[in-house]
Amino acid sequence: MFKIYYKAPFCYLSLHSDGQKLVKVDFEDEALSEKSCEILEHASYELDLYFAKKLKKFSVELDINSTIFENSVYKALLNIPYGTVKSYKQIAQDIGRDKAFRAVGNANAKNKLPIFIPCHRVVASNSLGGYSGGLHIKRFLLDLEGVNLASLRA
Repeated sequence: MFKIYYKAPFCYLSLHSDGQKLVKVDFEDEALSEKSCEILEHASYELDLYFAKKLKKFSVELDINSTIFENSVYKALLNIPYGTVKSYKQIAQDIGRDKAFRAVGNANAKNKLPIFIPCHRVVASNSLGGYSGGLHIKRFLLDLEGVNLASLRA
């Protein structure tokens, strides 16, 4: 396994790879020892571009290793365009499970590849909803992408 730390504007992100694909992203308070690989260097490069507002869709290969339901949610999240949001209910409808909006929220909470799988683009009907990295990070990411947060409560 390989791991590096990326200094994001709001915290460190630990990026994990099996050498072939990006397998996990964690929010961290500090950077520790590293062991890099080509995939992690590419992921860091793409994050640089994303935070500079020069990249709207990531191309780094992801290892989405979850349940069938979670995989369907994550694939739907990957189709949410940069700078837009969808509700948990809309994602449930997109995957053909109209009443599964709570399960969509649970899948988002289990997302091992935040930012790359943009669960920050999923909101509740009239609020931001939750975010594993904290609402301050979700707000930052949505603001970076130009989403108007005025209509959403904290």
